[in-house]
Amino acid sequence: MTKPKDTSSDKLTAFQDSTEITDAKDTAAQSDFLTQTDTDISMIEETEDDDLDETVEDTACAQPPEAKVKIESLAPDVVVASLETSEPEEDSVENESQAHSEEVPKQEDIELETPPDVDLPEQESDELTTYQSSTESDDTQDEVNKEEDREEEVKEKKEAKLESYKQFVAEQFSNQTVDYPEVRVTIEANALPSKMYFIMNILSAIIASYGLVTNSAAVVIGAMLVAMMLGPITGVALAIIDHRMPLLRKSILTVLSGVTLVVLVGFIVGWLHKDQSLTAEILSRTQPTSMDLMIALAGGTAGAYAMVSPHLSVAVVGVAVATALVPPLAASGILFAHGEPQLGLGALLLAATNIIAIQFTNALVLWVLGFRRLVDDDYQSNTYLTFLQRNAVTLLLLGGLGTYLTINLQTNAKQQAFENNVKETITAYFTDKGNVLTNTQFDVTDERQVVRAIIRGETTPSAYDVRQIETTITQDMTKNFPSYLPIKLQLRYLPVQVIESDPLIQDKLDETDAAILTN
Repeated sequence: MTKPKDTSSDKLTAFQDSTEITDAKDTAAQSDFLTQTDTDISMIEETEDDDLDETVEDTACAQPPEAKVKIESLAPDVVVASLETSEPEEDSVENESQAHSEEVPKQEDIELETPPDVDLPEQESDELTTYQSSTESDDTQDEVNKEEDREEEVKEKKEAKLESYKQFVAEQFSNQTVDYPEVRVTIEANALPSKMYFIMNILSAIIASYGLVTNSAAVVIGAMLVAMMLGPITGVALAIIDHRMPLLRKSILTVLSGVTLVVLVGFIVGWLHKDQSLTAEILSRTQPTSMDLMIALAGGTAGAYAMVSPHLSVAVVGVAVATALVPPLAASGILFAHGEPQLGLGALLLAATNIIAIQFTNALVLWVLGFRRLVDDDYQSNTYLTFLQRNAVTLLLLGGLGTYLTINLQTNAKQQAFENNVKETITAYFTDKGNVLTNTQFDVTDERQVVRAIIRGETTPSAYDVRQIETTITQDMTKNFPSYLPIKLQLRYLPVQVIESDPLIQDKLDETDAAILTN
C-alpha cells in the first residue's frame, strides 16, 4: 500500500524558504535605503512613505499561516494526514500590526538619528577644507617671510658693501698727502699785490670802519668775510724758511700796502663822522695785552695748517685771522681822524702784534711739515737751529712785544681793580642816603688822578660827603695801590623828585629803589 506524501513537510520547507527570501529582500531593501539615505538626503525625504508601506506589506506577507495537521483513519490500515491552514485571527493580525508599528518608530528613530550621522562627513569635510586652506595659507606666509628675509639679507649686504665703499673713499681722502708744489704756488700767488687783493681789502675796511663807528660787533665780524690779509703774511713766512729774498721783499710790500690802505679807509670814515663819539668797539682795541698776542698765535697756526692741509678750507680760518688785523687797523685810522694819536698808536701796535705772531706761527707750521730749502751752511747745524736763525728777527720782535704786552696787561688789571674799589666806595657811601652812582670817569694828570662821578637821587651831596669819600679811598690806596697818585673826587648830582597823587606823602628812596636807578 502506497504511503501518502508528506505534504506538510514540503509546505513547511517552502514556507521557510519563502521566509528567508523575504528576509533577504527586507535586508537588501534596508541596505539600499541606508545607502540611498547617505548619498542623497532629499530623495530619502520624498520616498520615505513609499518605502515604509512596502516594508509593512513585505513583513505582513512573511508571517507564516497557522497550520494544523488533521489525521483521519479511513481503514484500519489506512491513515490519511492532511494539513489545514487557517487565516490568522484578528488578534494575531493586530498584534503583528502592533509589533510592526513598534518596529516602525524604531526605524523612524533611526531615520531621525541619521541626519546627524549624514551631516558629520560634511562637517569633517569643511574642517578638512579649512585645515587645508590654513595649511596652504601658512605655507604661503612662510614663503613670503622667507622671500622677505632673503630681500632683507640682500639689502643688508648691499648696505654693507656701500658702507665699506664709503669707508674706503673716506680713508683714501683722509690719507691724502700734502701737495708741496701746489701749496707753494698757491702761497706765492696770494702774496702778489693783485687787483683783487686791494679791492677786497678796501671793501672789508669800509665795512669794518662803519661797524666800529656804529658800535656793532656783528658788522665788524661780517666785514672779515671779504678780507684778504692772510695770503701775503704766509708768503713772508715761506720766504723766510726758504731763504728767498725776492719773495720776501714782494710779500712784505704787499702786506704794507694792504695795511696802509685799510688805515687810510678808516681815516676817511672817521673824518666823515667826526661828530660821532668814540665807541666801545674802537676803544677796546687801543690797549693791547698779552691775551691779544695769544689769540694771534692761535689764529696764525690754524691759518697756516688750513692752507697746507687738503681737508680744510683756508677761507674759514682767514676770517678769524682777518678779525685780528682789519678792525685794529681801521680803528687806528678813525682815532687819528678824531685827533687821538696816542690811542691810534695803541691800535696800530695791536695790529703789528697780530701780524708778527701770525707770520711766526705760519713759518713754524710750514717748517714742521717739510717746507724748507737748505743751503750749504745749513747742513752743518741742526734743522731747528736753522729755523731759529732764519726767524731771529721775528723772535726778537715777539719777545719785545710779549714783554710789553704782559706788563700792559698787569697794568690794566691793576687799574681796573683800583677803579672798581673807587666805585664800590662811592656806592656804599650813598646807599643809605637814597642816592646812586650812575657813571664814573678817571683822568690822570701830572699831579693827581681826577675821579668824576655822577650821582642821582633825593639827597644833595655836600663837601663833607666828598671829603669823607676821598679819605676812605686814600686809605685803601695807601694799603693796596701805594704807587698811585693821590685822587681828587668831583661829584655831579642829578636830583630825583618823587611825585605822587597825594602831595602830603613824601617817600624816600630805599635800597631797592637805588638798585633800580642804578640799572
